[in-house]
Amino acid sequence: MDNRRVATRTPCRLAAQIAAGERTLDVAFRDLSLGGAFVEALERVPVGERVTVRFRVPAQPDPIEVGGEVRWHGREEAGAPGFGVRFDGLRARDAWALTRFLDAAA
Repeated sequence: MDNRRVATRTPCRLAAQIAAGERTLDVAFRDLSLGGAFVEALERVPVGERVTVRFRVPAQPDPIEVGGEVRWHGREEAGAPGFGVRFDGLRARDAWALTRFLDAAA
């Protein structure tokens, strides 16, 4: 499999929300990096659709909110359906908090 990710994904189980158009989906991340996430969800969001992702990590009281794009559909190794989201870029404080979370989870 061709892995073009810039950042290594860390396995996790983290609640999140995806705003896609007029819909808001309650989902879970199954893996996460500074560059994106695998979103476990029964409902699909079309590839190429712009989304807003919102989630919390323990190192920061405010939620992280970042824009992104749905890049692919599929299943993770455990078989959960979902899709991959590439983040547009995190604010500095969000990147710091997410890095702390990922380091602790690794």
